[in-house]
Amino acid sequence: MSLNVIQPKPRLSGRELVRIVLSMSVACLAGAAVLGLVYLGTDRYRRASAEAAERGAIHDMLGLEADARLLEVRQYLVPGARRVVYRAAPLGATSGTAHEVTFTLDGALAGERDVPVAVPVGKELTPLGRMFVAARAGQPAGFVVQGETRGYKATIRLFVAMKPDFEIVDMRVIELQDDPGLGAEVAQPWFREQYVGRTAEEIARLDVTRDPMPEDWKQALVALARRAPDGPARHRDLLQRERTRPIYAVTGATISSRAVTEGVRKTVDHFRRRWWLLAPHLEGSL
Repeated sequence: MSLNVIQPKPRLSGRELVRIVLSMSVACLAGAAVLGLVYLGTDRYRRASAEAAERGAIHDMLGLEADARLLEVRQYLVPGARRVVYRAAPLGATSGTAHEVTFTLDGALAGERDVPVAVPVGKELTPLGRMFVAARAGQPAGFVVQGETRGYKATIRLFVAMKPDFEIVDMRVIELQDDPGLGAEVAQPWFREQYVGRTAEEIARLDVTRDPMPEDWKQALVALARRAPDGPARHRDLLQRERTRPIYAVTGATISSRAVTEGVRKTVDHFRRRWWLLAPHLEGSL
């Protein structure tokens, strides 16, 4: 009777272990290099595409001509110094200078200078959002302001477009994680259209109701969202009737409806107060 003797597997020598580790390291480094090159090669196009989409949305919201000048203003907080920094430059600029204005938290001017656009923002600055100023003949032609609010599930980010007198001309939800058919309906054109045409004073007093939306108003909002030239004239009576009424909440999504309304209210109010401080210092940039 023969017995099968299990032979022990030979152990790898130290030299073989080193060779395997080096081979794996080289493969990982090569893979990382390829991924890095792909990222560097595509990131520029990704950013260009995102900028083009953003520029298109701003032009559409404000009804601007293709050659309208757009100034991007980035806002930062300096927590340790209790100051707010505004850095303004043409949208998409990669060279030239940006105008930087700093205020204390109580609104006092703390500094003003021009800095190269290419200079990176320091890590000590906390981003607070962006605003876009459309200019025509050296004067503001409208604003688009980025705002955010806490929704049912997560933060809702939005753009609010305003005339120079702060009347709302458009509102768009740019980031939302609510459920389709419920909270996500606040991004629909018919819901957003409820804010259009309201002044800053009316927005400050705006509330939300759970009452059913009148069917004639719902149909008018759908039509107005298509931006037909004769839309406001055709629905003048309904616009007059609803102007002083609250926002009709999306059925089953009152929390999200209130969140968006609060976000619009805060965005308009904060921007008005910032703009009165900032405007005199941006006249040369428009």
